[in-house]
Amino acid sequence: MKTQGVVLSLAVSDATRSHDFYREVLGADSVRLDMGIVGIELPGIMLFLAEVADFTKYSREAKRSPLLPVPASDALLSCAIASTGEVDEILSVVKAAGGRTFEPHEIPHASGRLQYVGTFTDPDGHLWQLVCNLTDAQDAAN
Repeated sequence: MKTQGVVLSLAVSDATRSHDFYREVLGADSVRLDMGIVGIELPGIMLFLAEVADFTKYSREAKRSPLLPVPASDALLSCAIASTGEVDEILSVVKAAGGRTFEPHEIPHASGRLQYVGTFTDPDGHLWQLVCNLTDAQDAAN
């Protein structure tokens, strides 16, 4: 399969609230709100957050209804972050804005890297994982 880009679409209950969270809380400059859909351009992927009615227009073709992740989760969005301090800062900002965060911790990755991981949810409960590599795979192998 040859693609010209990847778009991930998730259902949200309030596009304006999602727009404000990603723009104002997380500081994402590429956030746009157009016709009830939030678009966030990230490296290698475009994220669309569509209100339930708009999301259903597309998911109905596959005879599926949207699943907001409360209490389940439909996806885990993972981002590489440059430093542990930046992971902690993002979690702090999200928590101060009333978001749900989880205690950051170190975990060994299957590649052999040691990683520092912080997790939070957006206003609709979509999970975001912030990952900072503490070692690279080559160092871990030695």
